[in-house]
Amino acid sequence: MRVRIWPEATARALGIPEARATGRPCWELFDGAGCGACRSDARDASPASRCARLPAAQGEGGWLAWLPPARIAGGSPGSAFHESLLLRGVLAECLARHSLDETLEAIRGACAADDCELFLLAPGGMDVVLRGCVGQDRTAFLERTRMPLGIGYPGWITATGKPLTTNEFQADHRFQRESVKRSGIRTFIGVPLVEHDRVMGYLGLGWKDEGIPVDWGLHLLGAAHPIAVAAARLTHGAPRLSAPRAPTIRCLGAFAIVGQARTLGVAAFPRRKALDLLRHLILARGTAMSRDALIEHLWPEIDPESGANRLHVALHALRGVLRQALPGGGESLVQHRHGHYRIDVDALGPVDAFVFADALDDARRRAREDDPDGALGCLEQALPLYQGELFADAEDVAFEAPRQRFRHRHREALQLLVDLHLRRGRADAAIEALTRAREFTVVDTDWHDALTRKVLERGRLQGGRAVRSRP
Repeated sequence: MRVRIWPEATARALGIPEARATGRPCWELFDGAGCGACRSDARDASPASRCARLPAAQGEGGWLAWLPPARIAGGSPGSAFHESLLLRGVLAECLARHSLDETLEAIRGACAADDCELFLLAPGGMDVVLRGCVGQDRTAFLERTRMPLGIGYPGWITATGKPLTTNEFQADHRFQRESVKRSGIRTFIGVPLVEHDRVMGYLGLGWKDEGIPVDWGLHLLGAAHPIAVAAARLTHGAPRLSAPRAPTIRCLGAFAIVGQARTLGVAAFPRRKALDLLRHLILARGTAMSRDALIEHLWPEIDPESGANRLHVALHALRGVLRQALPGGGESLVQHRHGHYRIDVDALGPVDAFVFADALDDARRRAREDDPDGALGCLEQALPLYQGELFADAEDVAFEAPRQRFRHRHREALQLLVDLHLRRGRADAAIEALTRAREFTVVDTDWHDALTRKVLERGRLQGGRAVRSRP
């Protein structure tokens, strides 16, 4: 094979300019990098070889060959631009043959990955099911072929519509299949398959090399995404699409209602008391609050009759905002009956504060049941939700008591996470958790220093004196 195209990223990685490479036999250039696959007539490069090879588009002849990601793409993810264009051409050929497995094999080979899998939503929309899997560790990946939404990489990515990446796969408790870890996978990238703003499943790639640049992999999977979706449809029919994601209510940090189309913050509420009313009703978590209690919280200095009038005005303003932000918002969402007010939290959508608290409760239960892996998984779900103090942008002193409760709960979650890491001899992970906590102004100096000393007393991490709380 002679070189016809020599991308700039390849020239940089090997130190061979395009002018010197074009027209030369492929093996003369790649042998210096330890690649033996270029002398072979095999259709697909071995996972152990130093470059990936794919057949070029029909009518072109030859092959597409490129070095492993760790060599070709160190640095900016923009170095994958040319490779992503080539990948689309190869995948289009696979798609024309109506083969999902060939499409997945092309993606695997293009990214020099060891394994590739694809899950789709099952009928009913409560589970994801494995629809395709290729690679030398296929048997290990088949350990579980169905997962509930929210569980494992396939379930979590499909439920949230967000990618997951790691170069520390062996320590990632979110991945549920132990046989895959035993196969030696070190790096993993999973991305959602999205069509018409709805998630239909997930695409995952695994490498036994821990040095894979995940930004590069995400860029290539972005190019593969539309063709992977089309291949899934051709092979299995129209997969079920998930329902539009419900708006998320952010209470930890600055308040916001995050919908699919837009995010509404404090500025969306023309009356501040309307927003404070919503905050109080959310904290009640579906239970009714009396008119007198709400007036006492919102206008403690005025008489009940004036307070009732102001409450009526605030309620009207609140319903007007909710009608804009939420499907079916307004009258049905905020209910008033016999002098009591409540909000339908089920229709409201996920509230980060409640998800945080529930995940922490689950972590404590699992820790008591001697399930440290499960407890760590729950804490890894809970702690990223704590983006700041409860209603950080609210000035009303009425929120100080619940704010203090969540402050203590965050401290409790961090303490439990540190304890679980220390039980495993992972003082480095405990220090990392403490360092992340310092990004928020919620950890007081004395408590943080005491917990840091506890970690350092284990003698697991040198240089720990650099991890200190702010003065």
